Amino acid sequence: MSRTIGFEYRGDRRGGRTPFEIFLQYTDEKEKSAAVLGRILSRLIRRNGMAFLDIGSGNGTYLRSTLEKVKSPKKTTITLLEPSDDLVEKLRDTAKFFPRNTVAKVVHSSFEDFTTDAQFEIVLASHVPLAKDDPASLPAIYSRMLGLLKPNGSLIVVLRGKDDIHWFRTTFKSCIMGIDYKSLTIGDAEQVFKKISSQLPLRLKKFSTQANALLPYPDNMEDVIAIVEFLLNIKWEEIPTAIRDSVLGYIRDKHGRLRQIDSFLVVKRVCHQEGY
Repeated sequence: MSRTIGFEYRGDRRGGRTPFEIFLQYTDEKEKSAAVLGRILSRLIRRNGMAFLDIGSGNGTYLRSTLEKVKSPKKTTITLLEPSDDLVEKLRDTAKFFPRNTVAKVVHSSFEDFTTDAQFEIVLASHVPLAKDDPASLPAIYSRMLGLLKPNGSLIVVLRGKDDIHWFRTTFKSCIMGIDYKSLTIGDAEQVFKKISSQLPLRLKKFSTQANALLPYPDNMEDVIAIVEFLLNIKWEEIPTAIRDSVLGYIRDKHGRLRQIDSFLVVKRVCHQEGY
């Protein structure tokens, strides 16, 4: 895999655009996902003064779009956790344009290194690679997230379902790495929380939305290659030629259309009977 960690989020030869930003140009997933998450938060943010932790905020645009869709917004304090040197600067800029009813605090740290005495009504973990795609580490990670919740607080986990992107990553990363690579899905998270619920009272609700990534194959191969780099977390020139041919063959056979499923698992730590 690429030795340039996090290159997918850095501007490069493509006019300063990052592979991640190029990918976003060709999908409506984030817009549809933000609409669903906005409806979830509309139910959870019920009063002024609630505390919200966003783990792995990225550049902040996803959460900003989500907050703009929250109905009857209340005053909320949001802690934005982001480990990337490159993304945290963009996050600070984006946070300035969050809705006026929010107070945002940016913390430049990974979740593993994050320490706090605070607790939160809401914790969000959206597409955060905390487990490094190792399901065995999920119970400890999710238990720690649950421990950050106030009584009757809610953890929202956003992960991909078993869609075309999941197949693409699982198949071609396995080829590149020479091992049976496992890309985590919402189903993996759900199994972990069901096991945790045998010892801790939890209430689970699941939601999902579908979208499409429409890759510009074969009209704009430079952008197609950038998207492949983002999805596989490796630079194109580092991918063996035979695997490159297989990747492009798959994209050709799909006519550039990759189905996406964004899924949401809302996990409430139940301390007494209270409506969702």
